[in-house]
Amino acid sequence: MTHSELLKSIRKYFWRRGFVEVEVPYLNPSLPLEPNLYAFKTTWEHQQQTFYLPTSPELALKKHLSQNRQKCFAIGHCFRDLEACNELHNPEFLMLEWYLPDQNLADLIKFTKKFVLHFLKIDFTEFKLPSNLPQNEADFNQYFLNQIEPKLPRHGGTFVTSYPAYLSPLAKPVGNSTGQTIADRFELYINGIEIANGCVENTDANSIKSAFEMEKEYRRQHHLPLHPFSTDFIDYCSRLSLCSGVGLGIDRFLNLLK
Repeated sequence: MTHSELLKSIRKYFWRRGFVEVEVPYLNPSLPLEPNLYAFKTTWEHQQQTFYLPTSPELALKKHLSQNRQKCFAIGHCFRDLEACNELHNPEFLMLEWYLPDQNLADLIKFTKKFVLHFLKIDFTEFKLPSNLPQNEADFNQYFLNQIEPKLPRHGGTFVTSYPAYLSPLAKPVGNSTGQTIADRFELYINGIEIANGCVENTDANSIKSAFEMEKEYRRQHHLPLHPFSTDFIDYCSRLSLCSGVGLGIDRFLNLLK
């Protein structure tokens, strides 16, 4: 399947299921401020105004959802600075993102399975992370890279769940059976490679703003690139009620279909 054929097929898949496609603007005065996502910036010289390129279609989609509570999707170019460039990472890449109002994580996983199976015939498993995980991001990342990713199946799809809540401020936090707070989210690996991640959306404006403020201070202290965070985005999230969404890397997905 070619790149063009895949994009055509994706659009047909969502249109036939009643989804609305949302256009993603590329020049943004502010963006969500998430850990490990660093935006490219550009300047409108005529007005001496700074803009930032989107790291995902999420801002545009949540704006749409806050005004129109309907199934929606977007296909957009995304730009991420400070990331390695290799066969799995590129500073510019194409992302598919979709949202399902009134759907929980189980519903979202079910829909995601059906979407993948439309293009790729594979079996799925689910892997729940253990409860005794490191309580800071740096140690968790090392643990995940060394203890989890190498053990994931190299064939088929695996939904990894039970991530610590502190890793995902935009995912709804929920309690688990051990009394810990986890993120209501998954990451989907296919043949051992991360392809997508999804979650039930966090709609608590205060917790999102607090997370953005903490990230802002962290970047200041560590002299990392910083952009203004979008207060409009926080407002959009607060209006969503129950809603779940997925972001999927189209370039990685296409490589599976060749």
